[in-house]
Amino acid sequence: MRYGIFFNPNAGSGDAEKLAEKMREKFEQAGHSAEYLTAPDPDQAIETIKKAVNELDGIVAIGGDGSLNIVGTAFLQAGKSLPLGIIPGGTINNFAKRWHLPMDEEEAMDVIIAGHQRKVGIAACQDRQKAVISSFTFGSFADISNEVRQSEKRKFGLIVYPLKAIKQIGKDTSYPVEITADDYHEKLKVWFSLATTTHSIGGRPYVDSDYDELHVSILHNMHFRKLLELIRFIFTGRLKDSDTVTYLETNKLALKPLTDKKIYSRIDGDKGPALPLTVEFLADFMPLYVPEHQKNER
Repeated sequence: MRYGIFFNPNAGSGDAEKLAEKMREKFEQAGHSAEYLTAPDPDQAIETIKKAVNELDGIVAIGGDGSLNIVGTAFLQAGKSLPLGIIPGGTINNFAKRWHLPMDEEEAMDVIIAGHQRKVGIAACQDRQKAVISSFTFGSFADISNEVRQSEKRKFGLIVYPLKAIKQIGKDTSYPVEITADDYHEKLKVWFSLATTTHSIGGRPYVDSDYDELHVSILHNMHFRKLLELIRFIFTGRLKDSDTVTYLETNKLALKPLTDKKIYSRIDGDKGPALPLTVEFLADFMPLYVPEHQKNER
């Protein structure tokens, strides 16, 4: 069998390339062949993977949700998905943690070589031209995240996000948006909205249900008195039972801005396209290499 190994050659200190070399060696020892799928930027990486989809039996992605997004986007644009193996290398690795994939690099490679698969869902927007692997957000907190530099995140860790968010409370940073989802239709002043393809954030469940749908939390009409609820959301994600949030489970989420101001999304940890957008959940879209005990679970 023939595999592709995707990684960002410009990331970090070259660890991804070393992992790619080790993964290729393991494939060769198992009687398979493997080639590297790299490019100098995300757009070219998507094109590289798209061209390889019809020639490969599977793809391994080294990195976090942002790297997985490049592979998922290539699958969407190609109209075809391949079995995907993940060697986690991001800051949070939400998608890998949700599906109980090993965080240890050697163990992750062994799972891929073993070849056990299950189909998992992802989401898409921009007429299925852009993937949402784990999370889609917009609003003030997304704006803050889009502005946080990698150097700040490395220096201060994830605490940099709530610190910056708290500074925004009381400011006029809500966006008027028309929201449509299944039987739901409202016009809200949205401070922040989060849609996830799984029931977890950072590998920790934040809602009780785990349906194959989008899990959508919308914080609206925020003000200082709701600060405690915001802090609770930032650190736990658990807002389903709060009266400060609207929570939805849906297969499709349509977002229409009611302002001339650009409202940019944030997808899988990177800046995304501006509204209007429709986000749809694609159940069982992608085969994923998982530990043997996970292959038949729902």
